[in-house]
Amino acid sequence: MSARLFILFLCVAAGTLCGYTILLSYKRNYSYLDGVCGMISALKQNLSYKKDAVHIVLGGLSLSNAQLQKNVNEYLGYLGGQSEGRTISRGFLPQATYDGVTDLFEAIGGSDESSQNLRLEALSVRFEKLKSDAETKYKSMGAVAVKLGFLIGLGVGVLAL
Repeated sequence: MSARLFILFLCVAAGTLCGYTILLSYKRNYSYLDGVCGMISALKQNLSYKKDAVHIVLGGLSLSNAQLQKNVNEYLGYLGGQSEGRTISRGFLPQATYDGVTDLFEAIGGSDESSQNLRLEALSVRFEKLKSDAETKYKSMGAVAVKLGFLIGLGVGVLAL
């Protein structure tokens, strides 16, 4: 009897863990996009008021997402002459997000102030949309994934008995 309960517990735990892993992937994507929106906001504010160099602004940001920090460091390495191209690593990013981030890093410092502001504003709108979609997915689909994982694990455990 206790072996059956243990098998049931393992199946429920595995299903819940799978659902929680899906939730964390949604959260990681949302966190990345939230950081990108904050970075764009900091760049726009700097361009309008301080007019510091890009490497000073990006180097001074405190980013909570490890992938975004890695991408910023890769870009700063390019600015410092440590790498040959403006390529950034994709990591876990969906294609639309990766394309947008690549466009962002290509747009930084590529034109005069007014054109730069317009470009950053357009990118800000693009990333705000991606962020709101990711937030919706994280909050609604993430909770569903955990619950569904629990129920699937429970169903598999009952069938295994």
